[in-house]
Order: sequence, then C-alpha cells, then structure tokens
Amino acid sequence: MKLAQVSGLVGLGALASALVWGACAVPECTNPDYSDPECRVVAENEHARLRTPSSIEVRFQDPAAASAATWDARGRLELEEGVVHARVAGPGRFAISLESEDGAPDMVTLELDNVDPSADVWIDRAGVETPVLAPADQSLRRSIELSITPGEPVFVRGRRGCPEHYRVAFVSDIQTNPAQFERILEQLEQEREEGEIVGQPLVALVIAGDLTESSRDDEFDLVEGLLRNAPVPVVVTPGNHDIYRPRHPHFNRRFGPGNHVVQVCDLRLVMLDTGSGAIARSVEARLPELFDRGDARHMIIAMHHPPYAGLTGAGWSREDRAQRLLAEAAIADVDLIVAGHAHALRDFPAIGVGDATLRQVIAGTGGAYQGLGEPRFGYLRVTVGDAEPQTCFVETPSPGFSGPQGQGLSDRLDYCP
Repeated sequence: MKLAQVSGLVGLGALASALVWGACAVPECTNPDYSDPECRVVAENEHARLRTPSSIEVRFQDPAAASAATWDARGRLELEEGVVHARVAGPGRFAISLESEDGAPDMVTLELDNVDPSADVWIDRAGVETPVLAPADQSLRRSIELSITPGEPVFVRGRRGCPEHYRVAFVSDIQTNPAQFERILEQLEQEREEGEIVGQPLVALVIAGDLTESSRDDEFDLVEGLLRNAPVPVVVTPGNHDIYRPRHPHFNRRFGPGNHVVQVCDLRLVMLDTGSGAIARSVEARLPELFDRGDARHMIIAMHHPPYAGLTGAGWSREDRAQRLLAEAAIADVDLIVAGHAHALRDFPAIGVGDATLRQVIAGTGGAYQGLGEPRFGYLRVTVGDAEPQTCFVETPSPGFSGPQGQGLSDRLDYCP
C-alpha cells in the first residue's frame, strides 16, 4: 500500500497553500506521534523498503508487480550486520525487489522470515525463475544469496499451494499472560499436524492486537521470540496496548504493517490497524479498494477494536467511524469480522447494517485476564472451503482446568470436536 507517498504529497500541498495565505502548517508526522494512526501508516511504509550501504534498494512489492520502481507495505525490512532481514506479513503470495542503479555487481544475503515451509519460493531475473530450496527443518525462515547487477532488478517471489479446504486460527489479547499464549502455540502445532492428516492444513495464525501489556521492549522481545517458533505464518495488527509508547513505532519496527491485505488461496484477509480506536483517514478512504475481493471467494476482516456498537463498541474514538467501516463491509458482503479488545469469546451472528447482515466474532482469548469465573483461553478456528467459512472454538485450558468450560455461544459457534 503506497500510502507514505500519498501522505507526503498531501503534506507538501498543505504547506504550499499555507505559504500562499501567510499561515503556518506542518506536514503529516514531521514531529511523529505514533499514537496517531496516520503516523503508523507512514512508519509501515518506511519499514517496507531500505537501501543497503552498497546502494541496493530492497522493497516489498505487490505480488503482481513487474517493476521495482514502486513498493507496497506487505512486510518489514531490516538491515543487520550486512544481512537484509525480510519479515513477510502473511502466508499468501509475496514479492520483494532488489535493484542497484550504479556501481559494481554486488552480493546480498536475504533472510526471509514468516514464510510457510511448504511455500514455493523462487528468484525471478527478467522472467527466468530459479527455485529456492525449502528449509529442511520445516522452519518459517529461508536464507538466499543473491548477486545484484546494476540496472537489472531481481525479484524474490513466493506462493503457497492451495488445498481444497484449509484452516486459519484467530486470537487476540495476549498481554500479561504470554505463558498461556505459549500453550496456545503448542495446541496450534497439534492442529497443524491434525490438519495435514485430515486434508485441512492450517495455513495461518492471525493475532488481532494487544500482543503486549505496556509496549515495552522486553514484552515485544518475548512475544517475538515465541512467534519465531510458531508452526505456521503469523499475521498481526496492533491493539491499544501495543502503542502505549508513541515516540517510536515499536510495533511496526517488529512486525511491519498493521494495515495490509493477505490473499491466501481463495481467502482475502484484510488487516486493519485500530490500535488508536480508529483507522487512519488515508486507510478509511481506501476501504472500498481494500474490500474488493477480486477473484477471492471469501473475505474476512480482522482488527483489534470491534466495530459493532452493541456491547462491543467501547474503545472507538468516534462511533460513526466504526459504523462507516461496517457499512463498507456490508457493501462488500464480508463473510466474517474478527476482533478482540474485549477479553472474552463472543459471537454476534447477525448484525443488521441496512438491509444486509454481518457476522462478528470477538476472540480476546489469548491469555489476558477475563475477570471472575472460568476463563476461556484458546483460538477461533475458521475452516475455509467451497461453502461459507465454518467456525468453532479450540479450547486451550489453563493449568487446573480440564475443559470445555461452558456451552456454545450460538447455533453457529461451538467448541471444535
């Protein structure tokens, strides 16, 4: 999503207008406050490209891109000790371009992270494709050595195979209980193995915000370390607890974009950053584009703050903006909205929006304190196939509970068998 360029152009235009009329204006995020969602849009774009000391430009791209002149915020790039680390934002198709305009030919090491071990990854030089071997240890990481010739862009592309049926896990609100979240990851490893046996592979874990309690570095370090051992690629967006230290874009530095689209097989997964209780205006203006499913059969939206006002709207800075999001989702006939923020499991199977209905599930069950009574820890499993996506809840009890802990919440959501 090329939103940084748009934001910059708007800021310069506003500045020029102010000079004409003798007023004063400051371009967007000149003095960054990353509690502002627009500043986080700028940050996620900045972290989607970098230039090495030898002037090799590395950029995340739209998977269909053929030119290295653009970029798209679909991952995070970081240079460390001469190695380019690229965290792909999701499990679907991806593309990274590398280009040098001048100088001598050079070598670069590209370390890919968050890539499904079963995915096909290849190097694309002017249409000539060279496959990259899958990791022998089934990890989510791959290392690629690339030679870069000035004036000859190189792409690294990836794509996961598409089974007839597959599963996606959703959870939110880890916060003060990463030990419980680690149990959830262990359960997901069993889910991955079981899914392969029954022909419904687990393709992604989606975390809808509040990975931390106070946005501290040690909290991010801990969760980031846990996710390195996740059995499948992890898709994340921030919650309000992930942006408490607004002087720096801590979340974006770790995980990349909070606003992005993942298309895996025939599912379009739209991630929206509502960490500030609202999405950025530049993203809000693009909702019809983001919700355009194209050739995808199914579409799911994930965000931290639930947009449905009935019992769950707390946290939005303005309720009318949540309603605007629901209206666009209804127009796009979105299959499911998944959120967190409320530390509970809740199913709203028929939200009326005009003459349409939407379904919303809150899965704030990643470990955060849920109040008195028996907590429900675990994740929402969504099984995608030919028909409407099917949902159920996988319980991951805390020590001392055997589960299941209660009854199904509606005729459409129950405990997974």
